[in-house]
Amino acid sequence: MASLFLKIVLVGMVAVAGYFFWPHRSSLNAFEPAQIGELEVEVWRLAQMNKNRRDLFFTLYRIAEGQYRLPPIAAISNAWYTSDAILTFERGADRADQERALVPLQRALVILNDQTNAGYDVEVVTRLEMFAWMLSEDKSKHGQLVSAIAEQKALSYRLSAADCGPAAEEFAKARRLAREGRWSEAVKVNAAGWNRLKNLLAAQAKAKQDSK
Repeated sequence: MASLFLKIVLVGMVAVAGYFFWPHRSSLNAFEPAQIGELEVEVWRLAQMNKNRRDLFFTLYRIAEGQYRLPPIAAISNAWYTSDAILTFERGADRADQERALVPLQRALVILNDQTNAGYDVEVVTRLEMFAWMLSEDKSKHGQLVSAIAEQKALSYRLSAADCGPAAEEFAKARRLAREGRWSEAVKVNAAGWNRLKNLLAAQAKAKQDSK
């Protein structure tokens, strides 16, 4: 009986070690539009409703590990810093308080950049993401929000801001719908934005292949 228990424990340890240390092919391009579109809106919902950090963390972990294929330890760190940034921003009493979210957000984006070899300028992408968070709160600044998102996606994925414009329109609309609590609509529109981005990346990959 003791021998059987020991075997079970050893198998469990091997499985856990395999999960944490098995090589991962991390990529910003690995996302599935419908899944990441839904998960991202769930992040917004949890943040706006001041749900506990645990639920927010696990949703962010699912994005990092499941959609960008980060190794578990890196995904945990990324989700931790991102949740810290989001909650700091959402709970900030004023702009000065909200800007304290820059530090953990930048740490999260450093991890994502390093693991996926994306090669983006972390400081600029962090500032653009924070700017988008701020603009999402003001309906009168839709155009600026679209521009900020387009620039952020373009830098992250090495695309042009003009090409990212249609996807950015969808992303901006989804954020507005989420701010109004229209969650199911936000999911559909957000997924449509990610689908546009996926198509752009596929076209980019095809163009590179054809040029060889």
